[in-house]
Amino acid sequence: MVDFLEKQALSPYMTELCQSSSAIRKMDEIAKEMVKKYGEEAIHNFSIGNPRVPPPEEYTKIMMDTLNDKDFFLPHGYAPNTGDQEGREAIAELFTKLQGVDISYKNVILTAGCAGAINIFLRTILSVGDEVIIPSPYFLEYPYYIENFHGKPVFCETKFEEGWQINKEKFEKCFTAKTRCVIINSPQNPTGIVYTDKTIKMISEICQNYTEKYGRPIWILSDDVYCRVLRPGKKHHQIFKFYKYSAISYSVSKDLSLPGERIGALIMNPEIKLGERNIHAISMSNEFLAIYPPNRLHMRALPKLLKFTSQVELYSESQDIIEETLKKLKIEYVQPEELFIYSQKYLME
Repeated sequence: MVDFLEKQALSPYMTELCQSSSAIRKMDEIAKEMVKKYGEEAIHNFSIGNPRVPPPEEYTKIMMDTLNDKDFFLPHGYAPNTGDQEGREAIAELFTKLQGVDISYKNVILTAGCAGAINIFLRTILSVGDEVIIPSPYFLEYPYYIENFHGKPVFCETKFEEGWQINKEKFEKCFTAKTRCVIINSPQNPTGIVYTDKTIKMISEICQNYTEKYGRPIWILSDDVYCRVLRPGKKHHQIFKFYKYSAISYSVSKDLSLPGERIGALIMNPEIKLGERNIHAISMSNEFLAIYPPNRLHMRALPKLLKFTSQVELYSESQDIIEETLKKLKIEYVQPEELFIYSQKYLME
């Protein structure tokens, strides 16, 4: 019999979480058991989000050249809380092209993956009881990130019949005096859709209206982890052009097939006048949460790495098989515009 004191060893919140566990991890465990039973060729495990193609061929050479660079002082030493300048400049250059506005490296902080970027951002802006709006369906870990800092997730339902775009009336009903942030994810996990400019404009206008009504900024955090994995001809939204109080989280986990290296970034809208103060506050969250920037070798290599993507075009074959199967089964679906399709490459020549 378990001792009574042992049952009280964890906080009630964590005890409850341990009982519910992560749905993503549960699916991954089930998939692994099925692989043992039926073989790797019979089971395709998409649960945990690991890329199924290797990093670009250039990756190993770039990393070795970086390691052997005699001008790279302390390659294994501590980095600034904001990350090394070379990596910040590379991210700034990439998102200057993606967003269509000039972004300085001073508006970028390097983080331990996209999850690290989201967590340090929420830690910096949330007070106890603040609410964060999430369009549903959503990446399953968002609510945990919000609750980490005693915030409250508020879910805005989207529908298949509306192409998973955000409904204006439902979205506006989510706002209260406690609303502090909206998290959008486009290209979106799990639906695969891309929010239209009409949708982005609508949510920006509503956030601006309630910012003025309640007298404090309501942030839009745009999770752009899939921003370089798009169908040919599809354009990624430019949140910085639509809304001042906006930030972007990003990582190279999907477009470079490097999720385990934890290379991410948080990019703040350069229109914010107190941007330098905000970056300083976020860097302090980076330090105090002990998340820290990625390792220095990858930060140093980013200017060269970001010129490439992995061969995510190979996912198109899997996508075609899935779509043909759904059609044969007469199952309706909204065609994804990202993920297992093609890579829209933004090369920095």
